[in-house]
Amino acid sequence: MAFCKDFNARTQKYKADTPMQVTLTAYTDKTFEFVVKSPSVSWFLKTAAGIETASGLAGHSVVSSLTLRHVYEIAKLKQSDPFCKHLAIEALCKSIIGTANSMGIEIVKDL
Repeated sequence: MAFCKDFNARTQKYKADTPMQVTLTAYTDKTFEFVVKSPSVSWFLKTAAGIETASGLAGHSVVSSLTLRHVYEIAKLKQSDPFCKHLAIEALCKSIIGTANSMGIEIVKDL
């Protein structure tokens, strides 16, 4: 019961249909720790682009386009993750652009 209360308290800022990664550590004395991470970059990109699947031929076919503003907003959200706090926003943006390119999503300055 304690897990459910803690989990609901930590995840109330997310919409009900948002996928999350949770790392749960349970101990033999019935205590636990868990870390809630934000959704994956690919989920954010697909949601922002309005697509359900990425391109099967990345680099050859473009399925959608996003602006640098989208990339920056996703990077700000990902920077709140415990494992990404130490990364600069520029590094996160470059990583997100690389992921978008591998999914067949073009990053443009303005739409």
